Amino acid sequence: MSKDMRRVTKNKVRRIQPQEVKNTFTLPLSDGTLDQPSICNIMKPIIWSMVVFGIYHRDKRMEIRESTDGNTEETSTIACTCASMYSTLIYNVIVTLLSCCGLLRISICLSIGGASTVVFIFEIVVLLWFFLCTVNGIIFLKFSHYRYGRSCVFYKHWEEMVANFSELKIEYDTKKLRRVFMITFVSSWFLIGFNIVGGAILLFNPFGDGKEAMELALTSPFPATTSMKIAALIFHIYFTGVWILPAAYVLVINLAIKYGFLALCDAMEKEVRLSKDRLTDRLQDFRKVHMDLCRCIEILDKDFNILNASWYVVAICATCLILYTLINFGGDIFFNIIFTFWLLSGLGYAAVTSFFSASLHETVQGPLDALLKTSTNGITPEKQAQLNLFLAKLTVNNTGFTVLTLVTITKELLLTMTGLFLTYFFLLTQFNI
Repeated sequence: MSKDMRRVTKNKVRRIQPQEVKNTFTLPLSDGTLDQPSICNIMKPIIWSMVVFGIYHRDKRMEIRESTDGNTEETSTIACTCASMYSTLIYNVIVTLLSCCGLLRISICLSIGGASTVVFIFEIVVLLWFFLCTVNGIIFLKFSHYRYGRSCVFYKHWEEMVANFSELKIEYDTKKLRRVFMITFVSSWFLIGFNIVGGAILLFNPFGDGKEAMELALTSPFPATTSMKIAALIFHIYFTGVWILPAAYVLVINLAIKYGFLALCDAMEKEVRLSKDRLTDRLQDFRKVHMDLCRCIEILDKDFNILNASWYVVAICATCLILYTLINFGGDIFFNIIFTFWLLSGLGYAAVTSFFSASLHETVQGPLDALLKTSTNGITPEKQAQLNLFLAKLTVNNTGFTVLTLVTITKELLLTMTGLFLTYFFLLTQFNI
């Protein structure tokens, strides 16, 4: 074993095996001397938030970073030490099992029956929300696992890719990504707080016909005592975090990759201008960067395609049920307010995440404009081959986040789904079906 491979702790040094390093990712040094950004470091607040909610697995082993002298060192910080009690797999499993218990409880309530039609639909919508949150938690636990997930593979691939940006004079705007991340992070916690406060008010002080619905949906089959309502509120807090945070994580990841494509497009545009519209000698390098960015999407989509499918299924089912209820059974102020809020939040949840995924798919084709401006007169066969391969990738482009790897999320797909939704709304209002 190489002497350069060692692990430094507070009081001792021990050797580590090379395979212990393969699933780690580069972190910036504490003094900020690392030239390139670390996406994991930028997203650390939202990652720790998901760790607390038990849906992001952090291995108890310390994170490895590459020091300036080429030695592999272990970071030893208070944050890593405090995180160990949350990052164990046991904690994640317990939280997931409790989530499944909540899903099972509401399923039992539905099987009992005896409630009115509106209350029954209310319970179904709550069941769909619990199902979505449970799937979110399970998918992110699998995604973040150091052995079976794709997060470490993505982080490692990203750091290796971004490290080459400076050599190719590709200017990646890290400050913009940090700014967008902070806006997303603050907005996420605002939505979490708003939903928690609203749920607490409705749980302890329901109005109209909401008392029966809230008790059946959140405490049944147990008696609606104060202790049970407090337990239901704890479940509500957990499900709210599991509902919002994964979407925020996916949104920021979308933007990070999109900014990479935009930086590549800007670099290619500058190169074309400097070469006076001739084919650049760095075409192969640019093509490799484009393939690396596409590879980021492919790595993430292995886990996110199921996540996207659950979002679409729940959004479509909940929207159809809520619209049907509002049009045919509207009247009570409690249900009108709750169903309207759920309708807007469900549509907004699916629309925002889908829009950013579709925008990323469109950005993948960005380098095509720069290539079409270049002249191919007198190019060598090697360059011609590289150009043909690049154009083939850009013109026949299926790169993007998918739904169960069957359908790529594009703006055309969103337009089609919007048309179907408006058609359903028209049929409901005109024919009450």
